[in-house]
Amino acid sequence: MATDSNKGDGRTVQLKRVRLSFTNRLKDKATTSAESDKETHGCNFILEADQPEFEANNAKVVGALKEAGLQAFKNEDAYKTIAEDAPKRVCYRKGEKWKNKEGKVYAGYEGNRAVTANGPSGGTKRPKLLDRRKRVLRDQATGEQIKANMVFGEGEILDIFYGGCYADVILSFYGTDKGSRGIFCSIEAIRSHENGERMGGGIYVDADDFDNLEDDDTFDSGPSQSGKSSESDDLLL
Repeated sequence: MATDSNKGDGRTVQLKRVRLSFTNRLKDKATTSAESDKETHGCNFILEADQPEFEANNAKVVGALKEAGLQAFKNEDAYKTIAEDAPKRVCYRKGEKWKNKEGKVYAGYEGNRAVTANGPSGGTKRPKLLDRRKRVLRDQATGEQIKANMVFGEGEILDIFYGGCYADVILSFYGTDKGSRGIFCSIEAIRSHENGERMGGGIYVDADDFDNLEDDDTFDSGPSQSGKSSESDDLLL
């Protein structure tokens, strides 16, 4: 599980302009197919292969998986062995692995890669939530932020963090033997860009950890110069 010590050791990473999916649990705790006996906060993050940020984001995730394996199991390649035996015990997988009950790949996942994660403290808490203007959820705000009206309400969560919108996120990866061996991650913070087509279906984090965004909706959305990661991770992904 994520702790303050994770932030500087390679297990905690910031991903830029990933796509949010299954965001309902950011507002209300709910069960998932993997945790049918436990209600948690959380969501998924899609790393789109045709986005210019993909290579850097993928490298950060693979690096964090390695560091988590090294810290927990003294083996940086532990994620590969786990994925071979029990794919759902690794939080990062090929998009084609994400299917509904009818066996169809979820919209937006095919050809991409995705991370699934719970909020801090095993999903009992929400991650820190920031909108495009760096307003924070009122329940998470300081007195100064409330006084400056740099807050939004719980009822706005799914309008700001909807399935399909782009966001910058901070994730902390960790290995565990609880239940069986696995490598998972905790969502520390999400900063929504509040743009992107809708799809169906902790550590201390400061607002200054995120870059400023322009007030307009213009983003570089050119294709990546490389369709494949240089990391040999086909077994996992």
